[in-house]
Amino acid sequence: MMKTLIRTLAYCSLLAAFTACERDLEPYSSTDCRLNFVYLDYTGEVMTSDRVTEAERTASYSFITAGTGSTERITTDTLWFDVSTMGFLSDQNRPVRLEQVSTGEDDAIPGVHYVSFDDPDFTRLCFVPANQNRTQVPVIVLRDASLEEHDVTLVFRFAENEYFKPGYTGLTERTLHITDRLLEPGNWSQQYFGTYGPVKHQLMIDWTGEVWDESYIRSLLNGDSGYLSYLKEFFQQKLEEENVKRQEAGLDIYREADGSEIRF
Repeated sequence: MMKTLIRTLAYCSLLAAFTACERDLEPYSSTDCRLNFVYLDYTGEVMTSDRVTEAERTASYSFITAGTGSTERITTDTLWFDVSTMGFLSDQNRPVRLEQVSTGEDDAIPGVHYVSFDDPDFTRLCFVPANQNRTQVPVIVLRDASLEEHDVTLVFRFAENEYFKPGYTGLTERTLHITDRLLEPGNWSQQYFGTYGPVKHQLMIDWTGEVWDESYIRSLLNGDSGYLSYLKEFFQQKLEEENVKRQEAGLDIYREADGSEIRF
């Protein structure tokens, strides 16, 4: 009888505790909605803010590689960046506002190097569709003649509007380097391709017909490592063959502009 009473009292105490806990839980009621950029790891999983590095927050775009394989000269292009929302969904499209962050050094100029974030051609594309918590926001880059001489940097972030506030620290700002020259991709692999150089980069494009930008390199790094090893051997052999031909024609071997010998 005593054991039964003790078990009953214990059960009632647990029930009371759970009931109290349930009463303490408030339903989510915040009206604030927030925005974060989305970063995926090599498995395709979304990374938390503590795992995202500055290199992953940085992207590069070159009109040179973007035009590979095209017979037309590209003068404008639209880049898309993955975004997720925090908070309740909405049954209407919700505009997203972006703003440039000045670095004081080689900053991209709105209307010259990219379409301004308040331009109607941009704002009509920058929104979260109704009843969705994932989308992509654009950056429209422009091929100004100045990009043939020097690169520019566009740092941009979410700006608060009536629909959204910025989200987690480390997930609300992106950096984009824009050029009309060959630019080292942010995920260049020295393990497979050696030290980066513009002449080497152009040879890789010419010899494979691929763009060799961040997107293409990412697909290689996330794919078959055996194929990457094959490409390394292919480039080494191709370079050796082409250098022999050049020397037979009385030319120097392939070098970068600073005179350094190209190696894979």
